[in-house]
Amino acid sequence: MRFLLFLTFIFTISINSFSQAWVDCGIKGGYGITNLINSNVWNESRVEPLISTGYAYGGKLGLNFNINYQVTLDFIAKSSNQKYLFEPSQSMGKWEKNITYNSFDMPLLFRHNSDNGSYLEIGPQISFIRGVTETLSNNPIDRKDYFEATNFGAVFGFGSFIVGGDNAYLVFGLRLHYGFQDILSSAGGKNSKNYYPINNGEMDVYESGFEFDSYKPTNPISGLVYLEFNYDLAYLVRSNCKRTVLRFF
Repeated sequence: MRFLLFLTFIFTISINSFSQAWVDCGIKGGYGITNLINSNVWNESRVEPLISTGYAYGGKLGLNFNINYQVTLDFIAKSSNQKYLFEPSQSMGKWEKNITYNSFDMPLLFRHNSDNGSYLEIGPQISFIRGVTETLSNNPIDRKDYFEATNFGAVFGFGSFIVGGDNAYLVFGLRLHYGFQDILSSAGGKNSKNYYPINNGEMDVYESGFEFDSYKPTNPISGLVYLEFNYDLAYLVRSNCKRTVLRFF
């Protein structure tokens, strides 16, 4: 709630401060690599984190102060994955586990658009975890309780305009995200030596024996390529009564 109030405050101040700005909107979709980073898991020789992929789609609103500087707020539905290959011993063989964690992401980004058509963007992001599913031996299990409801992180991206006109244009870019907070909850073994996703709380027979010397946090990370279609929506102008109003193109 505080984050949403902060967004509203920033947007209101910006509107009142830049009377010649304009608003744009857009839709976007992305695909790329998603992972859960945990130093204990990544250093465990009996567990191999596999390259995993995910996708995202959604829209954005942007406030352009001029042709070079912009603030954007995105509304993104994202599906991330992390696959693991387990081999506790030769006698037990190998098996895979896949964890799918779905989130609703809201990045607030400052974007600099250069004169040659490229751009850079950076800013904070809040993610709301909507669901978590673990799949082992084709058996899906709900693991949402093992994850925190929200996660704060940061986003850095860059890209370039591809084609377009004065008010509508296509953009291609790469966006990197890192979650600063531990994504696990107490139900998932947070602050214990035996925690998810290596162990499942109930310690099923396939995954017993994985216990670490100390606890390490689990942080989400991703790198997705995005295709974005933007449309310049309206100018912000001052009326005769000194109020800021939208004038659509």
